[in-house]
Amino acid sequence: MSATTLSSLRDYAQGALAEREAFYRTVLESLAEAVIITDAEWRVCYANRMVVELTGYPLEELLGTTVHDLLKPLAHSTSQCRAQDPLSPRPESVQLEMLRKDGQLHWMHLQAVPFRNTQGEIIGRVAAFSCIERQKNLEAENELLQDELRPRFDSLVGQSPVLQKVMSQIATVAPTEANVLVLGESGTGKELVARAIHEHSPRKERSLVRVNCASIPKDLFESEFFGHVRGAFTGAIKDRLGRFELADGGTLFLDEVGEIPLDLQSKLLRVLQEGQFERLGDDRTRTVKVRIVAATNRDLAAEARAGRFRLDLYYRLSVFPIEVPPLRDRREDVGLLAEHFLRQAARRLGVSTPRLTRLNVQELQNYDWPGNVRELQNVIERTAILARGGRLQFDLPQRVTPARSAPLPATAATDEDEEHLSLDELVGREREIVLKALRRQNWKIYGPDGAAALLRVKPTTLASMMKRLRIEKERS
Repeated sequence: MSATTLSSLRDYAQGALAEREAFYRTVLESLAEAVIITDAEWRVCYANRMVVELTGYPLEELLGTTVHDLLKPLAHSTSQCRAQDPLSPRPESVQLEMLRKDGQLHWMHLQAVPFRNTQGEIIGRVAAFSCIERQKNLEAENELLQDELRPRFDSLVGQSPVLQKVMSQIATVAPTEANVLVLGESGTGKELVARAIHEHSPRKERSLVRVNCASIPKDLFESEFFGHVRGAFTGAIKDRLGRFELADGGTLFLDEVGEIPLDLQSKLLRVLQEGQFERLGDDRTRTVKVRIVAATNRDLAAEARAGRFRLDLYYRLSVFPIEVPPLRDRREDVGLLAEHFLRQAARRLGVSTPRLTRLNVQELQNYDWPGNVRELQNVIERTAILARGGRLQFDLPQRVTPARSAPLPATAATDEDEEHLSLDELVGREREIVLKALRRQNWKIYGPDGAAALLRVKPTTLASMMKRLRIEKERS
């Protein structure tokens, strides 16, 4: 064969190889996955455009770099990923966090396959990466939501004796079918108690249906509770299930049960006693099996004695009463609750958890918390947002004290005498002010013409003051 022919064949072979290399390079560059080809020591020989995009490194910095440098941060990898070695000589498929050039960690799925020469020796590897950051974020978000929505005993944070008593009561009544009446001021966590009762009951696999009785217009109570059929009233364009049917086999949580109108309480009593009702506009009697957990910040026994709440309904609801203590009666729990809310707020805001110092806890414990745990949570979240350098500064409102609706009784005490007033004298004056306001408003607490409005405090705060001062309604 002539030299000319050999030269032509060599040129043809080189051209064919170049054409094939260009073809394969075009294929690799068009892939949606990041592909790296390495030598036997894991040095990068080739990286396609997706590698550049995912890692943030320009191609010239990637070539010659070992893949070890990209796979250093495995601290947050799953146990499955740690059990495997993504750099082993065997084919591997793992999930790990890759360090980008900008310092950010991104979740990746890595598939690494070694290739060998004719003698069976590993001469390199092909590694394919795909970004699963969005999937991991969704998994983490789902886990967070499940954690927040899952009703557990540890949702009731604290170690105080009064809270331990509540937890013991929950553990006692939850496995039974007894109706429960949860009592306590606004913001104490009555709904958490209701959820814990449901979660630890035989009905936990069924629905927990919540009804805020204070938010339902009077004309819609019957439809809301029992449902309606099409044409039952103007606007009823189709049949609608009521809350009792939705809660069939589960638990119905009646929040602020004291707000149910008196003329509808008899229908509620019937379904509690017999488990039967009719939808609005329908003659068919339906049967349900529902457990009731009710909550109120009112004194239902007093409301029943005053004729504003059916006494028989009160007895039916309060088979097992649980009183949730106000935060001022469990001050030893304030620090634990603050830590809990700080972690929650930091996780939602995506910031590191600020440090809660002993002085911070002391400051929180010295406040009266008229809004109870809900107010504490709001204060902590606001503080976490405004925290600078990890330091916490609480913007606590002024202490809630009764306004002077009438002048104090005249005394001949000097300024020096006033400075040495005993605690008993101060309590006596507070009691006198509260009594005067109650008598002036005919012992009405709620409403714009109630004693609470006159004293410029919340009705729940006034009720708590009356309990502390041992003030009971005077009989005429």
